Amino acid sequence: MPPPIPATLLCGFLGSGKTTRINTLIAGGELANALFLVNDFGRINIDAELIESQDDHILRLTNGCACCGIAGNLSAQLRDIRQWPSPPAHLVFEASGIARPRPLMQLLDAARGYRLEHAETLVDASAFTRHVQDTAINDIVVAQVREVSKLRINRIDWMCEARREQVLQSIVALNPRADRTLERAGEPPISASVRPAAAATRGDGQLITESVSFAGAVDLGALERLLNEAAPTLVRAKGLVQASDTAGRCHIIQLAGGRLTRTATRARQSRALVLIGYSGATMDRLLASLRAL
Repeated sequence: MPPPIPATLLCGFLGSGKTTRINTLIAGGELANALFLVNDFGRINIDAELIESQDDHILRLTNGCACCGIAGNLSAQLRDIRQWPSPPAHLVFEASGIARPRPLMQLLDAARGYRLEHAETLVDASAFTRHVQDTAINDIVVAQVREVSKLRINRIDWMCEARREQVLQSIVALNPRADRTLERAGEPPISASVRPAAAATRGDGQLITESVSFAGAVDLGALERLLNEAAPTLVRAKGLVQASDTAGRCHIIQLAGGRLTRTATRARQSRALVLIGYSGATMDRLLASLRAL
């Protein structure tokens, strides 16, 4: 029997930095002949120079790795991967932002031909308090911290020292035995704004996912105003849009933890925005306004 494939599990709430973590692993060449298995690899900002070819639902990378999305049942897909003519030397699995680690750890432990080598949760320190105060998602966020032995706490430099210490103490209280790595993110991307924690009240409905496509360029100022106004009802927003200014540049728009950021990019993929938030009047107004841009 061939040796089991070592597996790494990456968990973390929506917007916690899992995509950035994967991009770092890919660009840094830390893993050779690895397979990155994610919910939708198309949303990962893999630099064009790292992509060698695309075949069906697999991106083949120049460093010998590959990246593909999850299609259907995860257990069945793991079995299929194991039967590839040339199985990967390592599997890196990005969990959904609202997934609890323990069931996935148990699945990878039980999957024939695999060995769970490492499981970690990425925690956005700047959004942690906002998330744990939201009764609709508190249990998920707490489980993501409690159920792993490795915590990668990022964006600690986006808070003042007193606030940072308070957040770190709260995280340690949830999982005092975890191995913790603290990471600084540097200055937030341009056009960053933060809604105060007091504005993080739960929306008036169920957590839903919506998407908005843009036929052409949009007014970035108007788009950001709409997202900022609706921030209390949004858990996450992410997309690629083209600015209507003379340069017509494309921008990655993200909202996580009440923080809206915009980063210019050379990518010119589909122009759309994905929203995760609470159903209700605020979400309905936001969707109508976005579709009218």
